[in-house]
Amino acid sequence: MELEIRLQPIGVVRVDASDEEVKKALHGVEGVIEVFPEYEAGLNGIEGFSHIIVIAYLHKVTDEQRSVLRVRHRRLERLGVDLTGIPEVGVFCTDSPHRPNPIALSIVELVERKGRFLRVRGLDLFDGTPVLDIKGYDRTRCIREIRVPWWLEELEKRVGRVLGEPSFL
Repeated sequence: MELEIRLQPIGVVRVDASDEEVKKALHGVEGVIEVFPEYEAGLNGIEGFSHIIVIAYLHKVTDEQRSVLRVRHRRLERLGVDLTGIPEVGVFCTDSPHRPNPIALSIVELVERKGRFLRVRGLDLFDGTPVLDIKGYDRTRCIREIRVPWWLEELEKRVGRVLGEPSFL
């Protein structure tokens, strides 16, 4: 069975930060989601949400990076977090951009809407990233009790010690 998937960007991410600055920002950066004029009517009522879900295509991921299936938490290592004893894990256990289908899901704070431009906080996307979809974030999406693997709990503790924050993951 052959399946054809067709996706058309509805907008684009605009940030003043460099790719490296975005990578290093643990809590994301401020920016704007520019929705293309033909999709502006789809934003009607979005300003009532405090947060939105942005689904994007990670356009800078190379073919080689798309073949990655196992990863280590290198970004945390660059921040000085000790990864001793933390296992290499499957890419589907992480938010690594290196994955077979480089699609991002980001939950960001909606600061302001001006027409077809959404000013947001907490973006982890590069300038020029194509936006595939936007959804309002509501209470039905909040999962109160979750389970995570031991290694993620351990990573959270280590990150907290390095950054002086109880947890950020």
